[in-house]
Amino acid sequence: MPLSQIDYIRSLQNLPAFIGVESAIATAWLNEHYLDYDTVNFNVRLGQGPALPPGSPDYIKKFVRASHAKRADMILLAGNVATIVEVKLRIGASALGQLTVYRHLYLEENPDVKTVNLIAIGVTIIGITSAVRSTRI
Repeated sequence: MPLSQIDYIRSLQNLPAFIGVESAIATAWLNEHYLDYDTVNFNVRLGQGPALPPGSPDYIKKFVRASHAKRADMILLAGNVATIVEVKLRIGASALGQLTVYRHLYLEENPDVKTVNLIAIGVTIIGITSAVRSTRI
């Protein structure tokens, strides 16, 4: 019997596009919340990156997008609702700014999606010493 997507993900030592502690944080969060979602995608490129001169070859366009477009750590789907997740050891204002930009880019590329939830997960929030593990904006 083939593994389901989430069983496969849970069997990995490191999640795709994560290293070290961020992989452990994401795995712990997924273990608690995976039943809430139908699919999970890692390392999702959003936007096109910088504008190129007209007539640029396709291989250059692909390279620029792969190397310069924004990258969401995870995008999870539950029906027609997308959830964009940013994983950090310490959540700061920059992570919240990233999520706001990612929402805008995701909605541009997926106009049929009406709801996009944003979640930052981490061990601490900079400036707060309590054991906060995630925050939803």
